[in-house]
Amino acid sequence: MNIAVFGWYHHQNAGDDRIQACLTRWLAGHTLAFLPAGRPPPIHLLRTYDAAIIGGGGLIMGEGGVFRQMRRWVRLAGIPVALVGVSVEGLPAGLRAELRAFLDVCCFAWFRDQGSLDALGPHPNAFVAPDVTWLYPFATLPPVAAGIALNLRSGQGLPQAAWQHTLAGLAVPIYPWPLLIEGATDARALRAVLPDAAVPAEFSLDPLRASATVIAGRFHGVLFALQTGRPVIAVSSLPKMRRFLHEQGLERWCLAEDAPERLPDLLAQLQAERPALLADIADLRARLHAEATLQGDAARARLLAAAAALPRPSRRWGMRLRDSLDWGIRF
Repeated sequence: MNIAVFGWYHHQNAGDDRIQACLTRWLAGHTLAFLPAGRPPPIHLLRTYDAAIIGGGGLIMGEGGVFRQMRRWVRLAGIPVALVGVSVEGLPAGLRAELRAFLDVCCFAWFRDQGSLDALGPHPNAFVAPDVTWLYPFATLPPVAAGIALNLRSGQGLPQAAWQHTLAGLAVPIYPWPLLIEGATDARALRAVLPDAAVPAEFSLDPLRASATVIAGRFHGVLFALQTGRPVIAVSSLPKMRRFLHEQGLERWCLAEDAPERLPDLLAQLQAERPALLADIADLRARLHAEATLQGDAARARLLAAAAALPRPSRRWGMRLRDSLDWGIRF
């Protein structure tokens, strides 16, 4: 089958790139086209596909793009459409109304945290399951004695001088770990607080391999740390980060962007609790992988069954008429 996937892809963002890889593996044997979610989907294009996916990631934050008149374009397209592994990052009244109407006509809606679903309200077509990357988590890395992998988001409003002072006082090696590579976005933030460090130009797990602990400002930086078995301190006030930490009982390992002075105490506490924390991380990794697999298998079967129940695109009367007249409906 041919499946269109709308998201925030092709921007050298390690989180989105990993989602793309996991969706490709999840739907192995089918042809996927990864398209931008920031534009209204052309109906004539959708009708050439067997199904469509919106996700994954924190895409729900504005009323434009694929979220404009969702119910209408889903009905016009005539193919199963699903939300896969998404979270709500902003919900103006108009967007909430669009999503509630979409839930009535979608194949299913997979939210990656309970807080996102709660913002919309329960619906028979909606469920909660872990982030798509938990379907195929990174392998657990061998333990190391020391070292910190550091990821910070550019634009967080970090007090750079305070962060630089705090990091300079840590008696361990610190390895910059950028996740958003496009435009050297993360590199700028890391160079500002580690001016003498060499910042990698590509995403890699090598900083994690060399480190016993991770400090991460990006959502998938936290997830990748846990997937590889590394204790992590989150530096973020973003809703998706706060919801994940709360729902997994990890709130105490979160540091406000403007409070780097708390970092040494948090690291000392983490070191004191390391054996128990490592066991907890292993349990969490196994549980989230199992939950994602169980729910993901059921969702995939539902999507493919709905697509298989339709005629192939070339055999649909609308497509045959369009091909004969060389015209199409554009949304």
